[in-house]
Amino acid sequence: MAIEIKSELKTEFTKAYDLVNANKRFILISHEYTDGDDLGSVLALARALEGMGKEVWSMAYGGVPENLLFLPGHSDVYDKLPVDFANYDAILTMGCGKLDRTGFAELNNWQKSILNIDHHHDTQMFGTVNVWDETRAANCELVYVMLGEWGVEIDKAMALCLLTGIFTDTGGFRHANVTAATLEIAAELLRKGARLDLVSRFTSSQKDLPKLKVWAMALDQARFDEKARVVYTVVTAEDLEKAQASEEDLEGVVELLNTIPEAKFSMLLKQRGSEIKGSLRSEPHKGVDVSEIARSFGGGGHKLAAGFKFKGTIEKTENGWKIT
Repeated sequence: MAIEIKSELKTEFTKAYDLVNANKRFILISHEYTDGDDLGSVLALARALEGMGKEVWSMAYGGVPENLLFLPGHSDVYDKLPVDFANYDAILTMGCGKLDRTGFAELNNWQKSILNIDHHHDTQMFGTVNVWDETRAANCELVYVMLGEWGVEIDKAMALCLLTGIFTDTGGFRHANVTAATLEIAAELLRKGARLDLVSRFTSSQKDLPKLKVWAMALDQARFDEKARVVYTVVTAEDLEKAQASEEDLEGVVELLNTIPEAKFSMLLKQRGSEIKGSLRSEPHKGVDVSEIARSFGGGGHKLAAGFKFKGTIEKTENGWKIT
């Protein structure tokens, strides 16, 4: 299958290959509180590097979400740095945008090589090598193309990981970021043995009782601001405890809110430990760049899907909610 690749991206693929060949020990890391796309990228690339005789430490701050435990290799993903991390040769980051999005402050002083792989339009190009292409629907799509240029054979396990990333970052192939190349790559991954039904079941279809309860709370608490043309909802720590749910169980709520036609964009605010996490979504025809909104709060992301976080606590009052 021939995939069109821009000449400048081919150059970065070559630089990335040279970086990998020149080193032996690698830390592969997703952004904090990883998702299907970036975890899928980490797992597929880790498998590829191990096949090239490299030593790999895969990690994600916050660990692996429950709905991604079906991915092969997930048990080799750690939520901490290796004890001897200073002795590793290079860091490979997936979808981080900026280095501190790894969640590990220790890496901010890293002086060795960094391979930054990202498809977000606002990445800060902090790597020694930056494999970046905002036209790709997912980092997993970008990794697939890169591995093809490297001559790496995609096996069944890698195919499942990569398909998971593409499926989740396109909303099950429903978002505007899906291109003909995206579908062609997905088809090739299916030929390699990936199962779309498995990906769909674990990442979007399967909902246990606590998840249904917290979704009911989130939807019941949804509000529409006519002036700002935003539909939003807020979920407190008390709500999560009452439903016996985790903040991960709220995945998909902001996308559902975004289907309301009167709204220009949707927002979900949820409690995550001592932080408040905001998720934003919009659609091409609505004319709102939610990444600009996220950046005003120190976050970032895509024009149609972005997020931010800040320290604080959401409290429910008689007049609504307040943040302290």
